Amino acid sequence: MTVDILGIDVAPGEVRIARAERRLGRVRLTATARIQVGDGELPAVLESLARAGRTQVLTALPAAAVVHRVLALPFRDRARLARTVPLELAGQLAAEVDDPVVAFEPLSADAHGTTVLAVAARRADVAERTATLAAAGLAPARIGLSPLPAWNLVGADAGDAALVLADGAQSSVSVRRGGRVVALRALGAAPGDAGFAAEVGWTLAALGEMPPAVVLAGADASPALADALKGALGVAVPSIERVANVRGDDLAACAVAAGLVLGDGGGLRLGGTETPAGSWRAAGALAAAAVVLAAVNLGLWHARLGRRDAQLRDAVHAVAAAALPGAPLVAPRAELEAAVAALDRGGAPGGAAGALALLREASARVPASVRLDLDELVVEPGALRLGGRTDSFDAVEALRRALAASPLLASVAAEEARATVDGHGVEFRLRAERRSATGTSS
Repeated sequence: MTVDILGIDVAPGEVRIARAERRLGRVRLTATARIQVGDGELPAVLESLARAGRTQVLTALPAAAVVHRVLALPFRDRARLARTVPLELAGQLAAEVDDPVVAFEPLSADAHGTTVLAVAARRADVAERTATLAAAGLAPARIGLSPLPAWNLVGADAGDAALVLADGAQSSVSVRRGGRVVALRALGAAPGDAGFAAEVGWTLAALGEMPPAVVLAGADASPALADALKGALGVAVPSIERVANVRGDDLAACAVAAGLVLGDGGGLRLGGTETPAGSWRAAGALAAAAVVLAAVNLGLWHARLGRRDAQLRDAVHAVAAAALPGAPLVAPRAELEAAVAALDRGGAPGGAAGALALLREASARVPASVRLDLDELVVEPGALRLGGRTDSFDAVEALRRALAASPLLASVAAEEARATVDGHGVEFRLRAERRSATGTSS
């Protein structure tokens, strides 16, 4: 299945878009474009971007619309981080953010804890961006933070670097070290201001050691701006189009939009309809656990059924050996069935009541009103012994009388009859003497 992905970067007077296709887990950038937007034209422009079919829409808020801090916390558990980061971030802000939406991204983790980039945006700003896109049929699956998605265009082979997003009032500087974005700052000066390069310089100095390279992106990126930054910073300042791992029209201006569609669900998430990756991982883990438990349960049932089958085979063999003493037993069940058929045709040899005939007679003699739970049923050469549990002493006596009426039994006596421990029944033992010759069943 192919899924269309649309990245939208909304800026004053302009909308930058990037389209991609996800097929078999791989994402391919198919188009980038800049669309000029006049006053009141944004809804119509956004509506023109909507397509029939399944489209995943991604967007981002500018760095100037959020506040952020880098927090070092003494634990690594994701759920605990989610509970602690909003409180820790609120304690480090100079002013309270009205109804904040908080997101965070781990930067590094070790035995001592986790360092995270924590971000807070006004819920109203997130809701406004969501409503604007949703009204055009482009409800965002995820709302990220600019300029972080643009780093998806810069390969790991670029090493440690800074990214200057020159984009009017939405300009920013971010720093990547060891494959992670470790610092971010929205710039107060615009690229056209005389102090822009100087602000970039002291911002990078404040964020740590000067990176060996500074990548320039954004709608206001130009060779002249790159030269100015190179002179102020003393390092190479290539355009993102030169170091990007993809190609596209106006890639510098559309870097954030292109990075959104190439990000594969990673990065900060301030809002949207998409289920967070952690939830999918949890669901996947639960599904995997369910599969494992089902397999274990199936294995246990298989083993249990195997044991029961072995017990039944042993019981059949024991009954056959008792009923057919001295006979070689190759197929006990078949031989028992043959013996029963022989009894039905002509009775036991020599007129002696066999064990099977006696068992059938005893079973037929049990009154329908008597409920038995037998623990013992033994056929001996001269006697039949029964033991178990029934409802009452009257039931024991009824059973004794019924068996005594059998022509195969000479006398029946109750060897034991007593109330059960719980008082809800009677435990009994009966012994019946066998007659030496078969009588006629009554």
